[in-house]
Amino acid sequence: MGKLLYVCSWLTIGTIALSGCSGNSSSNSPSVNGCTRFVSGARLVNISPSQGTLFGDQRVTAVLSGTIAGFTPSTVYLGTMARDVITTGQTSGMTISFTTAGTPTAGMYPLVLANDFSTCAYFGNAYQYVALASPYFRRFVAMGASYTAGFQSDSYNETAQLNGPATWIARQAGAYFPIPLIRMPGIPPEPGFAGLDITGQLTLNLSSTINDILGAITNPQTGTLDIPAIFEDPSVRAYNIAIPGATIEDEVLGAASTTDRVEGIILLSNLLFNPFNQNPFETAEVEPETVMAQQLGPSLIVSTDLYGNDLITDNTTLQAFTLYITQAVAALASTGAQVFLADVPHISMFPSAQQDALNALAACHETFGTISLQTLDAAASAGNQYSCTSFTTDTCQQNACAALAVTNKRIDQFNAEFATAVAPYPNIHIVPFSSLVNGGVSISGQSISFDPNGFPQYTINGITLRMRHLGGFYSLDDLHLTNTGYAILASVFIQTINTTLGTQIPLPDLPSILAGDPLSPPAIGAYCGQAGNSEKLYCQCIDGPGDYVSVTSFTCSSLLY
Repeated sequence: MGKLLYVCSWLTIGTIALSGCSGNSSSNSPSVNGCTRFVSGARLVNISPSQGTLFGDQRVTAVLSGTIAGFTPSTVYLGTMARDVITTGQTSGMTISFTTAGTPTAGMYPLVLANDFSTCAYFGNAYQYVALASPYFRRFVAMGASYTAGFQSDSYNETAQLNGPATWIARQAGAYFPIPLIRMPGIPPEPGFAGLDITGQLTLNLSSTINDILGAITNPQTGTLDIPAIFEDPSVRAYNIAIPGATIEDEVLGAASTTDRVEGIILLSNLLFNPFNQNPFETAEVEPETVMAQQLGPSLIVSTDLYGNDLITDNTTLQAFTLYITQAVAALASTGAQVFLADVPHISMFPSAQQDALNALAACHETFGTISLQTLDAAASAGNQYSCTSFTTDTCQQNACAALAVTNKRIDQFNAEFATAVAPYPNIHIVPFSSLVNGGVSISGQSISFDPNGFPQYTINGITLRMRHLGGFYSLDDLHLTNTGYAILASVFIQTINTTLGTQIPLPDLPSILAGDPLSPPAIGAYCGQAGNSEKLYCQCIDGPGDYVSVTSFTCSSLLY
């Protein structure tokens, strides 16, 4: 492209706005910390690609010629600070590849390179961020808990965050969506399949989350806190303000919440949104999610799990839920943004919640193969009676049904109160997450079906994702979703947004996402086909890419649910 290097004669230490440079032809210049010297004699030969969406997350390669000896850039700014910088070559030529982090405003942007010794290179009008297709996404904000945050296999890390459902929505819309990305391996460290015991259960336990987080932010050499070091860019002002573990009370009251999770909420709030604070348990600057959402001035808000944790913990009374969901919805409606909030599906469709029903069946040496989970779930809620009266001869099946009925009743009550709270506000819309698992939503011409054991399943390019343990829809913790599962959930949101607002946001490319998903059925099959893995008990129950067979039907059913 042959753009000339603009040279600035600044000596100021600190944050320097490049828009003050003599000869700067771009009005969209970033700020650079600590640039004390700008090199001359270098040229930007080519940058590819030369444009992208405001969302970023695009791999870009810049080729330079005439680079001065000794200048090896480690930091790149293209609108905002890029990540994953790789530099090759030096002296007479250099190639720099990096991943963009997006920017809030469309236009031409300079490429700014900096090394560890405060020497910078500046190339004006190097790259174009294209305008949004829909003004509804001018400021896209997400709130809620672990699903919205992008949490997977009991771990919070940038790989999972970049595949969360809110991230998929922003990516498809091309919207700027800054995320407090936590460097790998994350908190706690992502174990992959190595984290599974011989039966296929994940050995990590989120009950130790606070200790895991404190360990991750402590410098092992000095024993002191180094919170910014865990982030790709600790200075980013996040638009994804979801906090894993949050309940509706936590989201409304923040540090003033009285839940048994509030200590973890305070810790995560400080880490994610005030990382330069050296006291991660202080409460003075901890804002509730609803307040943060209001302060961001959003144009569109989503939440995939506004109150899912209230139903998982069993600690939220219906009266308390009604109080806080009413306050939350009112606060979000007051922003004037279009707001899309998911309801909650029957928790019986989550593998982590099926054990009580399975244990009841096991007393008669039965499994979900004897009576399907779908049949039990329907009986547990029949006529909104939750009485399981249809079982008169099989006590074990009646007990299994009763184990689901208690939770189903709570979920249906909470969903009803949620619908009542939303009804007065025309800018608040319910996204039918509950319909995703009962066959009521079709995505990209695909519809849900049910396997012989009553589990919902999606078939993509001939590969079936089953909503059960190691089935490709749920991650290793049996609660949070895989990359593909989150993309399917994002598709439900995008379809609802398109239908409601008349937008034309494209759905995620599910086949390509599935092909690269490390927890897909083919990936699980490949793992179990490796030497040393095939003898693991759960691998013995898998025949091919995600197909379950019976070594002994009861043993495999017990292991896989």
